[in-house]
Parts: sequence; structure tokens; C-alpha cells
Amino acid sequence: MAITLHSRLPAEDAAQKALFGPQARGLGILGVTPAGEAVYPGGHFRSEAHAARRLAHLDKQPSQDAALARARAELQGFLRHENAFAPLAPEQRANLEASAAPDAVFMLTGQQPGLLGGPILWYYKALTCAALAREWAARLQRPVIPIFWVAGDDADLQECNHVELLDRRAADAHGDLRLPFPDAGLQLAMGERRVDPAAFQDLLKRLGAIWNRETIDCLGRAYPAPSTLASGFLRLAQAQLGREGILFVDGYSRNLRVLSRPVLEQAVAQRRDWHRLLLQGTAAAEAAGIPAQVELREGAVHAFALRQGERRRLFAEPGGGAPGGASHRDILYTPDRPGHDLSGDLAALELSHDVFSRPLVADRIFPVLGHVLGPAELRYFAQLAPLFLATTGDMPLLHPRMTAALAPDAAFEAFRAEDLGLPETVRFGPASLRARLSERAWRAQPASAALTPAFTEKWLAAPHKLHARYFRDAGPMERFAKEVSLAWKRYLRSLEKAEYAALAPSKRGLFDHLRWLGNGMGQDRHLGLGSLLNEIGKDGLDALRAAVDPVSTEMQLLKYGGE
Repeated sequence: MAITLHSRLPAEDAAQKALFGPQARGLGILGVTPAGEAVYPGGHFRSEAHAARRLAHLDKQPSQDAALARARAELQGFLRHENAFAPLAPEQRANLEASAAPDAVFMLTGQQPGLLGGPILWYYKALTCAALAREWAARLQRPVIPIFWVAGDDADLQECNHVELLDRRAADAHGDLRLPFPDAGLQLAMGERRVDPAAFQDLLKRLGAIWNRETIDCLGRAYPAPSTLASGFLRLAQAQLGREGILFVDGYSRNLRVLSRPVLEQAVAQRRDWHRLLLQGTAAAEAAGIPAQVELREGAVHAFALRQGERRRLFAEPGGGAPGGASHRDILYTPDRPGHDLSGDLAALELSHDVFSRPLVADRIFPVLGHVLGPAELRYFAQLAPLFLATTGDMPLLHPRMTAALAPDAAFEAFRAEDLGLPETVRFGPASLRARLSERAWRAQPASAALTPAFTEKWLAAPHKLHARYFRDAGPMERFAKEVSLAWKRYLRSLEKAEYAALAPSKRGLFDHLRWLGNGMGQDRHLGLGSLLNEIGKDGLDALRAAVDPVSTEMQLLKYGGE
């Protein structure tokens, strides 16, 4: 399988522009403004100064915090336990050994676990993370270790439990492409979502109608009984990323929850300060043109209580006593039990992080040099910036994940035949393509030159004259002319539709190609690992690795074809 880079499309994301731009509107130069004013105070990997500042902060941390120093000394053991679920590749073993080095730093990325791998954006995140780690390890002459954080704590079953198909024969895979869970209404972590072996085999059988046996076997091996949605994803990711040297962390790991406890207790105790700082970060981001990714709710604590694997958001509201007084205290509760005050039970509660506390937990566990983020994550890291600075005194470097779209040679040829460039087509969906083809079909009809919208003006010229000669009130004529004009447009539209209907069967292949590209919504957010494997195979994945620039911030359009 030959895969080549065809073109690059500039990034259009506001957060990415703010990260790399010289200045966020009205906020000063990024990376050197006072705390709380910069949108991304940690900066990025294009700046040696940003990296030097971050490393200086990381290197002095252990000397300032004895508990943190002890935790860092035990980091290798933690990672060894986290990665015991599958045999390690040589590159992973080397990084695991290097994790014990006193000067080791870490590069983090991650994703929620998707059924059968979910959309391939996680794969691209990992390639970017591994490439940056290799580059900076060479530049710094010290270990930079890539970590993939699998959000096994995520409770969004609808998001994690489905297979989206962009394949041309997608309709041949009949039935609901998700696994049944009798307790689907519960907010269970993906690490608790146990896969029913019979239902899983039935799903694979239905997908076998469009995917080859090699793809089905590769995916099926990742879900031995017993498996969860999280453990299956971990095995799939390990099989694809081991050679990249990436080590894994499960966000639902009991060991991780123990290590994260100090941060989550702080989230409870200082929830008002956290809320104020997040509001500040959200306002600064919006002033820089970055919309808020996460809605901030008054009273929400940025931690969850876990009960038998079910995740419940903690809330706090003022209790008895005057605010600020000695007797004042908050009532801590979960929405399912609003009358039950958990304040006295906090020490016994099992806590888990949320979207804002997770990066702070990661910073507590690892000396994090930087994060590789998707567009949505870049937005909420902007909201998080003042809280990060106030809590840790510094902020990691950031880098956007790579993004790509792969299309077969046939797609380039098909769009070229329609005088459409594939790079421009990547960004529009089926409705836009249909409008282009419909308009083109109508222009090719000889009658279109004569049957124009201006036709009605000539047709109504005589009635206009007669009406003006005999009647003072122009209203009736104006209403008549408007109705005639609208009726004429409907007539022309029906003719255009008829021309397109005659053309459509011959253009079905164009829509198949557009579907594969993600219908203008982004291939990497909708193309599943299984579909990609089935289309290009394992050799194709190797060719893809070789063809992409993992640290590029532009969208890479790639073409693939024969051997």
C-alpha cells in the first residue's frame, strides 16, 4: 500500500491560532504575561524559552515538596503496574526503565475508550505525542516519555459504545452497531462496563459483512472474556502503539485514584476559589476569541464520588452559619441524594477527577513537560489556565494533535473530473456537493440560458404598464408580481431537481468518497480504527506512519492507491 502526502490545509481553529499567535487580543504576549492574563501561559513547543522555563520549574519541584518527591520516586512502579495488561514492546520497556531516571519528564495525551477503538483521532494524538517525545529527548539529552491516558473513568456510554461506519458498504452491516448493557441508564465508568461475549461476537459477525477476516480477528483479540470497554480499548491501543514507546495509564485505575487524592480533596475544600479562577480563565479565553468548551455550574465541585463504579458529580452549597464565620460550612451532596450531607463522610468517599481536575492530577503524578491536545481540549485548557497557575505555580507546554484525511486515488480522480479540488471538498458536506452538482447539471441544460429568473421581468413588463395607466394603487400589481416571481423560482428549482435526478445515479461514487472523508465533519473524528484497518491493512498503517508529519499543525491530506 503506497500512501503519499498530497497537500496541507491551514488550521482554522481559534484556540490553535491563539496558542501560536504572537498575541492574544488585549492580553499581551503569550508565555510572558502575568499569571491569569495569558490564555496559554505555559506556551508551546516552538519556543526554546517556554521549554526551558517549564523544565526549570519541574526540576525544582521535588526539593520543595517532600511528598511529591516520594511519589516521583515510586513512579516507575506505578507505570509498571499500569502496563502489566499486555506484553511490552522493546521501545516501551526502554521507556519504562528510563522512567526511573531522576531527570525524566513526560509528554501526555489521551482519549476516552471507544468500542473497537472508536474514531482514529486518538491514534493521531498518540503519534504526535510519541514524535514530540522523541524530538525533545534528543534535544534535551534526557528522557522524555510519552504517556497515553485512557479515560476508563469516563461514564458517557452513548459516546463510547458505538461503531461509526464511513465505509462504502456501511449499509450491509445490519442492526445497531453498539453493545447492549442492561444497566445503560447508570453512570458507570467504562472500566466497569463489562462486555457480554455473545453480544460482542454477534457484533463482529455483522461487521464481517463489510470487513475482512484479518480485521475482525485483530479487533476480536483485544476483547478476551472477561473484558470491559476500557480494557478492550487498552489492548487495541497497545497493539498499535507499542512500537512508538508509549506507556499507558488507566484513568479508572485504583492506584491512580490513590495518587490523585490530594488534588481532589483540594477541589472539594477550595471549590469557591477553583470556580472563581475558572470563570477568570473562561472570560480571558472568550476575549481571545476562544469559546468556552465546558460550561461552569455554580456549586459544582470538580470531582466525582464513586459508588460501586457509578460516578456522581459532587455539589456544594452554603450550610449553617454566616459565610466566613467559624461555624460556617458547606453542605456536600450528589444530585441523586440532595438531602444527604456528605461533608462528614469525605474521608471515606472514593473520589475521581473531572475534565478540569484531571490535568492537575496528571501534574501531581508526573513531571509533565507538555500535553498533546485536540481542538476541544485546547479550549478547556484555556479556561483552566488561571487555576493551573494558582495551584501548581506553572503550566505545561501544549501542542495540537495532528489531523489528517486519507482518500484513495479514485477519489482524487473523481473530484478532478468534476473540476473540484479534493482539498476544498474535504471541508464541505453532502448538501454542498449536491448543490454543486445540481447547479452544474442545470447549467448544462440548453434551456437554462433562456429560462432565467430575469424572464419574469420581461413577461410582466406589459401588465405593469397597463396597471399603471388605469390604476393608482400599485399594491395589487406588486403582490401579483411577487407571486409570479416566487412561482417562477419554484418552477426553475423543480427543473433543476429533475436534471439532477437524472444525473445522480452516475455520481453515487462521489458521495461514497465524500462519506469516507467524513462528510465535511472531519474524517479523523468519525473514521473508526476497524474501517481504517480494513481499507489499508497493517502495511497501510505502517505506510501512514511514514507519510505523515506527526507534529504538523496543518491538516494533512493523503492519498493511497496500489502496491
